[in-house]
Amino acid sequence: MIRALALYSGSPASALAVKLAERAGRLDIRLVYFRSPFFRGEDRIGLSAQRLFPCHPFRSATLKRDYLRLSLDGHGLPFPCGSCRRVLLGKAARLARRLRAEVVITGEVVGRGGLGPDGLSALDAAVGLTGRVLRPLSARLLPPTEAELAGWVDRAVFLDVEDGASTGEERLDRLARELGATPPRGEQRCLLSDPEFVARLAVHLAEGKATANLIQLLEFRHFYRVAPDAVVVVALTREEQATLQTIFLPTDVRLYLPIPGSPLTLVRANWTQCSPEERRRIIADAARITLRVAGVAPGHPWSVCFRCEWEEETQRMSVFPPGQGWEVRWSDLIPPQVGVEF
Repeated sequence: MIRALALYSGSPASALAVKLAERAGRLDIRLVYFRSPFFRGEDRIGLSAQRLFPCHPFRSATLKRDYLRLSLDGHGLPFPCGSCRRVLLGKAARLARRLRAEVVITGEVVGRGGLGPDGLSALDAAVGLTGRVLRPLSARLLPPTEAELAGWVDRAVFLDVEDGASTGEERLDRLARELGATPPRGEQRCLLSDPEFVARLAVHLAEGKATANLIQLLEFRHFYRVAPDAVVVVALTREEQATLQTIFLPTDVRLYLPIPGSPLTLVRANWTQCSPEERRRIIADAARITLRVAGVAPGHPWSVCFRCEWEEETQRMSVFPPGQGWEVRWSDLIPPQVGVEF
């Protein structure tokens, strides 16, 4: 029997991969879940692993720092899936060496995330796992691993599923039910599957400014850049506002309207590098965005409250809402404002 490290994400694909590996050969399987700042719905993963695989040891580890260094070029691999998988497999390779595991098992499918057989082989080589990554869901489309060649696992048990194939997902769903590889349903999503989020993230990665706190802000629907070093986030619903409350930093500015049910706005900038005029412009930009997102009708000025988190004093400014033709997108560099009074 040889030791295997299985990457378990809590998805049906990862659970099915482990079930197939169990049936295929003599493997001492250890499960690992890598926590990511881009993954949501991880609360039940440990419990689902315990329920589905009570005989296999389970551990979790964080990849926060690794993910904040995601490479935009992906070293020849597609971004973001190629870069993300490189981070995962790189960490798995290091853990496998510590555990003396000879096989790494994943629930990957050929073609998913833009990685075909050649891309997967390049990925394995990049992290020093050539011939040691077993992908049970698509193994028959890939070169045999060392474990298969040595007879430790039976290749005939594995599948030949390719992403985009008309019957592939149906086969996986049916087999998962037959083998009892269906984790409890819950909201599990990867933020990197959202093209708009990826576009926002790429800008900050390229500038070397991505942090775990910023990644949380990037999730908000109303996220805007009003200058190269200034962002505005508007929370409309109670749920959004409760979340945003936990993300404020001591150097942020809090902005709101003096009305019931007001949006809550976070303004973040490198204030020490801003002139007094730039500070006023950034806060005025944030006020106009808040009024626009709140759906306030133009025509007369509105009073807007703002307070620096490091101060107790709340200040007010009078701002004219933007006209009907005014639109703002997350990437806009908002021009100097007109009709702002202090």
